[in-house]
Amino acid sequence: MATIKEIAEKLGISTTTVSNVIHGKTGKMSADTRKKIEEALVRYHYVADYRTEKETEELKLILVSFCLGDKENILMDPFCGEMLGAIEKELHSYHRHVLYDSSLNEEDLIRKSQAFSIEGALVLGESPKTCEYLAKCMPKPVVFIDSEEGPYDNVSGQSVDGARSMAEYLLSQGHEKIAFFCDERLEYGSTKEKLQGVREVLERAGKRLEEKDIFVLPEERLLRSEIFRSFVPRVKKQEYTAAFFCSDYYACEAMDVFSIQGLKLPEELSVTGFDDNPFAKLVTPRLTTIRQYPSLRAKEAVKLLMKRIRGEAVAVHSYSFPLELIVRDSVKNRTFEQK
Repeated sequence: MATIKEIAEKLGISTTTVSNVIHGKTGKMSADTRKKIEEALVRYHYVADYRTEKETEELKLILVSFCLGDKENILMDPFCGEMLGAIEKELHSYHRHVLYDSSLNEEDLIRKSQAFSIEGALVLGESPKTCEYLAKCMPKPVVFIDSEEGPYDNVSGQSVDGARSMAEYLLSQGHEKIAFFCDERLEYGSTKEKLQGVREVLERAGKRLEEKDIFVLPEERLLRSEIFRSFVPRVKKQEYTAAFFCSDYYACEAMDVFSIQGLKLPEELSVTGFDDNPFAKLVTPRLTTIRQYPSLRAKEAVKLLMKRIRGEAVAVHSYSFPLELIVRDSVKNRTFEQK
């Protein structure tokens, strides 16, 4: 079977002209030329293969893993969905493709990254200790997202500052009885940083966030709902006037349970989130939150990874993006009640 190039050489014409006949692009071609090429295709036993040379190249893959424990339906969280979508879009500009897997442990990551077609990895949510281990053991370049700074490549948001700004805002609105809701990763990453930011602000104001004020949310939704329901009587007893949630996803989930249980928002309880995902503007009341810009982080992480893959010099291996307080309707101003 002859190739397009071989047929073009036999006829003394360009490969593009032969390809145009194969794909039916003959509008501006003379009838004689088209007939000559069609006859040659039959004579030399050409079998049409509609894949372009670019399409027949082996795919270059980037392994992407969101290491968030056993969290249910990770991509239902708009923050994770936006992050993955931005990673995929940015990788396409480098002619790379995503191989996504959220169920990988350290050894699985190392094993999968050994595949010939895998050029590197982007890993979200790992602890500093695990990041150090993977950075040393991964056979391909790896960039971490939303991990603490360390001797590895990391792109994150300034979660401590974001939490500080939210806590300061709550205090300015007369809220001193604040509950802190978070996932189970209290010892590292953005959850640890958010807790640190809230504690620092309260301590400066002569207040404290006690252990009893921290509500660790389990992976199972039904168990989270039970925690939200049991929290309502404590609000009714005026133990708390505000709830700080480490993600909009959990905040919106809780607001639904609170409303069903008859809690008036924000009159009886002010609620804040962290992310500014699309749900924040759809719930009632609209959610006061911290805007994280996950797409910007994703783009920077991909750029850093591609530099590592290409062996280019990297001046800074850790990037931290500023976050923004977004004030909406879910926080009540209680300062007048204290006068």
